[in-house]
Amino acid sequence: MRPGGDPTKPLPVILGVGTRKSYYDAAGIFFIRAKTLCAHKLLAELLDTQIIQQTFDRFYFASAPGTLNKTLAAIYKVYLGCKELGWTKIENPVTTELRIHVKSFRDDFSVRSPRYGYQEEDAERLIQYLTEHDSAFTLAAKLALRCGLRKSEIAGIKGEDIDKEKMIIKVIGKGGRYREIPLPGDLAEKLNTSKQYIFTPSRSWKSAFYQAVAKAAIALEIDLTGVHRLRSNFAQNLYEDLREEGLTDDQARDETSQQMGHNRREVTRSYVP
Repeated sequence: MRPGGDPTKPLPVILGVGTRKSYYDAAGIFFIRAKTLCAHKLLAELLDTQIIQQTFDRFYFASAPGTLNKTLAAIYKVYLGCKELGWTKIENPVTTELRIHVKSFRDDFSVRSPRYGYQEEDAERLIQYLTEHDSAFTLAAKLALRCGLRKSEIAGIKGEDIDKEKMIIKVIGKGGRYREIPLPGDLAEKLNTSKQYIFTPSRSWKSAFYQAVAKAAIALEIDLTGVHRLRSNFAQNLYEDLREEGLTDDQARDETSQQMGHNRREVTRSYVP
């Protein structure tokens, strides 16, 4: 099975029927969408990095990481096929820069990369846009920005988790870590504590929440998207407030880390440079 029978050469990649169909379907949908954005019709002409990026920006900004990865892989397979047939002589259009750009669509794609927030005025513009358009996710977005909650934590808030006397939200975050978050009074008034779940702890709700924020960012021509970046803004605002109160850098970072639900100070540096 090795090329030319040479035992020193690697085995060729063997795709299962299901995997091959998955790539075929993903590539087919992608290039049909790409054709709607430009005047090109030939597959080889659509294998252009700029066209590919425009297609991702237009149709895939709210897709799951798995979908993004599979689509990138499918495009690369199409490129290899076109090159094998002599339809194109260009270099691989799926560049490192393109991969980085596509992966930035999802704020939770890599926990190791910096997760800095929006420009402060852009964060407020997002909230204003959701408010003016009567979005069902306005309150959720405000909780991300002003309380620093993760998307999954917001989705899982129960009525019993809200203490309007102490003005706190009780949160069980990543790793089962418990923390209490100060709750602004104007937000407390809007939370219906008589409900078992204030929002909806489902994947579809979290996806719709993400898409609402992403679509608002696109409408406002803000390059960044994502719910998690609102949480980053909270971290930066909190850190700056603590520093103004006289805390040292380490003390401010420790307090910010605690309110963010991080298990160590170093994680917070990905939010606060």
